[in-house]
This record gives sequence, structure tokens and C-alpha cells, in this order.
Amino acid sequence: MRSTKFTLISFLLIFFSLQVNAQNVLDNPLVVKLSGYELVYDESKFDEIEFPMSEVDIFPLSGNKTFATFKYDKNNTYKHPNANQIIQTYFDKVKSLRGKPLFKGSNYGSFQVRSNTKKFWCVLETHENGGTYTITIIEQEKMQEAETAQEMLEMLKSKGEVNLYFQFSTGSANLSQASYQNIKEVATLMNRFAPRLSLSIEGHTDNVGNTESNKKLSLQRAVAVKNELIKNGVKGERLQTVGWGSEKPIAPNNDEKGRLKNRRVSIKALN
Repeated sequence: MRSTKFTLISFLLIFFSLQVNAQNVLDNPLVVKLSGYELVYDESKFDEIEFPMSEVDIFPLSGNKTFATFKYDKNNTYKHPNANQIIQTYFDKVKSLRGKPLFKGSNYGSFQVRSNTKKFWCVLETHENGGTYTITIIEQEKMQEAETAQEMLEMLKSKGEVNLYFQFSTGSANLSQASYQNIKEVATLMNRFAPRLSLSIEGHTDNVGNTESNKKLSLQRAVAVKNELIKNGVKGERLQTVGWGSEKPIAPNNDEKGRLKNRRVSIKALN
């Protein structure tokens, strides 16, 4: 592992203002170069990846991607760490950055680190039982203005609407486990902070694909959110659903960043 130790101030300056490219990929505190390994490939670009939350819960994730491949230098005389040791080393590093491990498999793991303005979704994969490993990082701007039940309540009071970004499989209404925290907060809002509140749950898509299909999909996603809220104790009669498809964009649909913002589920106060 790199021996450089960041003070709290220097870490915040580097981490929260990070602009990763081929020249400074190793300056990213989430890219860990283990002792005895060499960086053999890296790239940075806006991209979409399949992000694993479990063996079966995998969802598409778009953002600024940093990718790095490390290979064990065979000139070293000692044996390289195995896959489990590499993954555990990474998870310990993530915890030191106040991040959250999400999933640990036999040869890969995923985790998330947040700042005040960004989210970093990370996938570590090992190969040849630790002979090589790759790290993929998707950096996203924090799109959700309200994340806790109290923040959602304040925004509903001030604006009447909250845009939420649930994670769905591509072209489907299957909610990923990554969405459950949002579900939990909305349920807390309705069960604890606003027990008389009724909501309109409104699905939105970008403009890619057939207009009618998008409208149908957006409604299905709104219904999926409603069903999960009911499972969390919210009465169904307090929830209405609408699917708008691509009719109400909040950003231009001419690039992936704008389309990402448009793929949302909004909640509106009805009373």
C-alpha cells in the first residue's frame, strides 16, 4: 500500500476537488497501489458501467470513470497477496475514508465514498488470485438535493417537490438494493414526520427510445416505488402514481449528464 499519509486538511483538498486523469491517477486516494505492483494501464472518461451490489443485484451507473490496472512485478522475491487479502486491504482503506463497503465476493468487491458534493462508486476486481487487480471508480455529482426524511420534508414545504434518484436496471422497473435507503427515508417522512401527508409519485425518463414505451416504463417505476413504500408501512391510499416519460425534463437531453438528471422519480405533496 502507498506509504503517503494524508493529513485531514490535505486529504479534503485532494479528495473533494479531485480531477483525475492519466497523469495523476495515483493521486486519487481511492486508487491504492499495493507494494510490489506496478500500474500497467489507466484511463479517465465519462462512461457507464454495470455496478454490483451483490451477485445478482447489478445496475447501470454513469459518471466520470477512472480505471486503473495493477500487475504484480515478478522481479519481487516475495509472494503477492491473494484475492481476499487485496479486497480486505481495500475495504480497510475505504473505512478509513469514512466510506461504505457494499459487497464482497470471492474475487471482487464494491464500495461507496461520499463527500458533500459528490458520490464515488468503486469496484475492485482481482485476477489470477491476486496477480493483477483493477479498480473502477465512477464519480457522480450529488444530484439529490434532499437525502434524509427531514430534508425531504423541508423541500416539500418550500418547493412542493423533491427529485429522487432511485437505481433501476436498464429498461426495467426492478429497484436495486442501492435504492432502499431512499425508500427508507421517504417511508420515515410519511410515517414519522408527516403522518397525514399524501404524495404523488411521478416517474420520468430521458428521451432515448420510444415515447410511449418511456411513458409506460416511467409509470412502472413510480408504481415500484409505491409498492416498496407500502411494504415499509405507508398506507396505499396516501400514494398516487404518474408516469410522465420524457415530457418533463429538468436538463438538456443532448448528453449523458443531462439524461442522467432526467431519469428520476419525483415526489409531490398533495395536501
